Amino acid sequence: MPAVNRKLFWLAFWVIGFAVFMTGLLLYFKYQSVFTGLQRDRVVLVAGEIDDIAEKSLSLGQDFWEIATLQEVIERRREADPIFLGIEVAGKDGKIAYATDLARIGSSLPAEWLPIFARQSKFSSLSPSTDEAVVASIIRNSFEQPAGYAVIRYSRQLEKQAMATFTQRLVITCAALFALFTLLLYATLMWLWRRTDREMVAAADALFDPSADATRDLRSHVLATNVTAVKGQFDAARQQLELIAPIAPEAAE
Repeated sequence: MPAVNRKLFWLAFWVIGFAVFMTGLLLYFKYQSVFTGLQRDRVVLVAGEIDDIAEKSLSLGQDFWEIATLQEVIERRREADPIFLGIEVAGKDGKIAYATDLARIGSSLPAEWLPIFARQSKFSSLSPSTDEAVVASIIRNSFEQPAGYAVIRYSRQLEKQAMATFTQRLVITCAALFALFTLLLYATLMWLWRRTDREMVAAADALFDPSADATRDLRSHVLATNVTAVKGQFDAARQQLELIAPIAPEAAE
């Protein structure tokens, strides 16, 4: 492969490769953000529903630790969606009052979670591990003071499976587009190069061809320029001689 062909090929390779790579990277993170957000919104709806039930019970004067319907509600919501790992309702000190896993009742939420929940006005989320995420909603009493938290732990396996499938399809699509557009750009560059090369060769042939009109015009122009220059020099020499001629007889006497 000639040197020019190699340079044009690598130019097409790197230009298309960079464009396809950046586009694929952008699509990957965009899809991940959208999918994660949609999954989180599903969990937030359930957390908000549990939050509303607890706040209505508190507004009716029930004690936070004696809301009879809350245990049944969280168990029903846990069974309604397979991504839920567990649902707990805890007091503002983090002690769990209601839970789908009965063994967790009376225990406490992780201490590092509580400051994160308290900083948010309503909903907060965190990812304690790569396989699990948490959404929490603040439960407020009739005086708008925090009374506890509705906490939902859910699996991220569905997100991982969706991202793996999307990544596989994205890689295949990007590879096909990379090959196609690299060859297309390379062919376009080669066509432009050959067209430019033919035009340069034609111009050179026209310049050095004695029978070409362009050459005759060029030679006529060069000849006229030289004749004018010689005539100018001749006129200048004649003027010098005319100036010297009157002096020559006097020098002879």
